[in-house]
Formats: sequence, structure tokens, C-alpha cells
Amino acid sequence: MKLLSDIFQSLYARLALALSIVLIGVGLLYTLFSLVMIDRLDQRAQQQLNRNLAAGLVQDQRIVHDGGIDHEAMKHTFMQYMVINPAIEIYYLDLQGKILSYSADPGVVKRNSVSLDPIHAFLDGKPMFPLLGDDPRSHERQKPFSVTPIPDADHARGYLYVVLQGEEYAAAYQLQSQRYLIVLGGAALAGSLLLGLLTGLFIFSRLTRRLNLLQRRVTTFAESDFHTVDLFQENPSMRGDEINRLEGQIAQMSRHIARQWSKLKHNDQARRQMFASISHDLRTPLASIQGYLETVMLKQQQLSGQQLDHYLGIALKQTHRLQKQIDQLFEYARLEANERQLHVENFSMLELVYDVVNKFSIKAAQQGIQLSVEESAENLQVNADIGLVESLLDNLIDNALQHTPSDGEVKVNVSRSGAQVLISVTDSGPGIPESQQTRIFDHFYRAGNVSRSDDHAGLGLAIVKKIIEMHRQQIQVETPAGGGAVFAFTLQPAEVKP
Repeated sequence: MKLLSDIFQSLYARLALALSIVLIGVGLLYTLFSLVMIDRLDQRAQQQLNRNLAAGLVQDQRIVHDGGIDHEAMKHTFMQYMVINPAIEIYYLDLQGKILSYSADPGVVKRNSVSLDPIHAFLDGKPMFPLLGDDPRSHERQKPFSVTPIPDADHARGYLYVVLQGEEYAAAYQLQSQRYLIVLGGAALAGSLLLGLLTGLFIFSRLTRRLNLLQRRVTTFAESDFHTVDLFQENPSMRGDEINRLEGQIAQMSRHIARQWSKLKHNDQARRQMFASISHDLRTPLASIQGYLETVMLKQQQLSGQQLDHYLGIALKQTHRLQKQIDQLFEYARLEANERQLHVENFSMLELVYDVVNKFSIKAAQQGIQLSVEESAENLQVNADIGLVESLLDNLIDNALQHTPSDGEVKVNVSRSGAQVLISVTDSGPGIPESQQTRIFDHFYRAGNVSRSDDHAGLGLAIVKKIIEMHRQQIQVETPAGGGAVFAFTLQPAEVKP
């Protein structure tokens, strides 16, 4: 039973079964149709050949004598012809179709009268054969007949009504038709089934072979960890039959799946690295805070006021460092999850640059770094999210200050570049090696010139990249020949209102 179930799970077996059922049904319908048509043709032939049978009986048997009806001759004719030709049944009708006389056993005749419409149509001279009339021996059946008025058409007092396919003929015909049905039906079924099956199975094998090949390729693709995308043939124009188009669509889908799978694996790896980096970056200031606070708690009585302030100052500095890292992590998470929506407006880019530079002026002075806005900066209006652009500048300037030594300088410039507004942040630090310039915007990536003791958590430039992408702009980084690094990005100019 399981083997049979497994067999019919295949598309080929289902198609073969469906084709067999269709062919058997067609064979049966063809056989039944043939029998019906043969029966109609037989009725037509019988009626065509015997259309004058009733008139011949009247004339040959002298049923009409001296202009009247000889009832004895009629009775003799009934008996004689029923023996000679049992296929016919003879009835004498009045002008209203009522049966007056017949030759049959009592109770065999079920009707008292027959319809005159077929009789009138027969006698009109242009009947369409087969023309069926009522069978007196049945309330439902109709059969081919021959009829003639008696004694003649001009002085008709009744009709001689001859049923051409009587009960004995019907019984014999039914027996033969059953045999014919078996022979013809069997031959038609066998022939059509054999020919149709051979043709259909050949066609199905061609179709299912391609489907099986496609299925094996899909299985191989799945088992290869979604890497073997070259198994499928591209079909950009979607030409060919449904299977060709299906393979083309599977090829497109497989490449999309491969890209998505690769992206998922990359994101998973990045997530693992992110958790490791977060744990390390948070552990360092927390450990420092814990160490200094424990020292203060244990040696509170032994520490001078100056030492106590020193230890608490270091703990506070580490707290600020920790707060900065947490803020960056929270901001990056919001940007990564698309929770922060753009709220663009027109504003002065130069004014925002001065505000941010003033914010970092104290820190720059403490580090001995000259932070300034270049004299060539232009007062240009941009159309952007002022909050995000401020965060972008915060991270770029903070990053520049971290990489610039004492007595160095950091400059910010605003200028026009074609149809865009160009903003650049230039520092005099050691610069960024060309091999690292494509990776510095990855989250938690540290350039080789940044120490672990630095406040840099590896998220500042990743936040910058996200903000630039949200504005659908680009940022570039380069190291000039004289050293240092230049970060330059563009923004859309302000919309001019009419």
C-alpha cells in the first residue's frame, strides 16, 4: 500500500492515471455514440425500405374488397405476417388513431390509441426518416412505422399501421447490440487506450524529465547551502514554454536567495562581533569606575582630599566615556532599525557648522588642537534633517580630534560642488591607510592607529554612514600626500520657494 502511495506521489504517475481515465471515458462515450448512431441509421434504413409495406399488405392480401374493408382478410393477414415476419406488428386504427384490431396476446398492447401527428407527416409524402410513431405495446417508446389509409386515401375509414421493429426484433437487436457493445467498446477502449497511453506517456516523460531535472537542481541548490546558483539558466526575456519560464524565475529567485542568505550570514557574523565589541567597550570603563570607587571606599580614611578628588575625577571621566558609548550605541540601533525618520527643512549649513565647532572648542583647546572653520567657507542653505546632520558633524569632528595630535589642527569647510553643497572635515593626524579606507565605516571597526584605551567605540563613523545613506548622499575619505585625513560629504541645496 505504501509503495502504491509513493508511486502516485509522482507527477508522471498522476498524469498517466488522469490520461487513462480520460481515454476510458472517451472510449465509452464513443461506443455509446456509435450504438445510438447505428440504431438511428438502422431505423432510417428500415423505414426507407419498408415505407410502402402497409400499402403493399392492403393490396396483396385484398383487405379492401368492393370499396370496403374485408375484416376476415385483415385478420388472416395479421396472423400470416406475424408468423412470416415476426419483426413487424400490424394494427388497424380508426381515423382518430384508436386501435380497433391487432394480432397479439391479450394484455400485450398497452395503448388504446396512437398519435396521428407522425401518421399525417408520413402520409404528406415528404417525411424525414427516421420518423417515429407511438408503439402500442409501450406508453413511452416510439418506433419506425409504415402506414396507409384504408380503403384508400379519398375514402379513408381508418389506417393500417405497421410497426417495423416489434418486440421480437427489439429483443434480438438488444442481444446483438450488447455483443456489439462488448466487441466495439473493447476494441475502441483497447485501441484508444493503447495509442493514447503510448503517445501521452511519451509526451509526459519528456515534460516530467525536465521537471525532474529542475527538481534535482533545486534540491542540490538547497543542499549546497544556497551557493550553487549557476545550476539554473537565466531567462530574462521569459521565452519558451512554462517550464523554461519557471526555470528562469527559479534562477532569479535562487540568486536573490543566495544574496539574502549571504547577507544573513554576514549580519549574523557582524552581530556576534558587535556583541563582543560592546561587551569589551563597556567592560573597560565599568572596570575602571569599579576599581576607583572600590579604592575610595576601602582607603577613604587614608586618602588626602587631593587624592580623593583625583580618583573621583577619573571615575567621573570613565562615567562620561561610558555614557557616550551608550548614547552612540542607542543612536546606531535606532538608525539601523529605521526608527528614526527624516524631517527635512531648509537651514544654514555654515551656522550649524559654527555651532558644532563651538561645542568642541573647549575639548580641542584641552588637547592643544586648533579647531576652526575655514575662511573660504560659504554661507549656503541646505535641505536636510538638521538634527541628524548635527549628529553627523559631531561624530566627524570628534573622530578628527581623536586622531589629531597636540599642536595639530582640524578644519571644517562648506562650499558648492556643482548642484550640491559640499562639507569637509580635515585633520592633521596620521591619516588612514588606503587598505582601511573602505572599512572604517563598519560598526565597531578601529583603524590601526587607534588604541584600545581611546574613547573611540567604533560606532561614530558607522552612524555617519547611516545618516548619509538616509539622505541618499555619499561620503568620501582620502589621505592627502602631506598626511592627515579628509572626510567630505554632500547635501541637497535648499529648495527655492517661488
